[in-house]
Amino acid sequence: MIFLCIVGLFIYFLPTIIASGRNSTATFLIFLVNLFGGWTVALWIFVFIWAFCAKKK
Repeated sequence: MIFLCIVGLFIYFLPTIIASGRNSTATFLIFLVNLFGGWTVALWIFVFIWAFCAKKK
């Protein structure tokens, strides 16, 4: 059960992890939108695409 929760959180915060790994300038904003709106599928997909398209530092 704990493993499933960890995997779920990893998938939920995947856009933030990607933005952080790419050293994006909008990492904090991506984190905030992901945190408060990521539970909706549409916003999660938007943030996921944003994480890939955001400018690098």
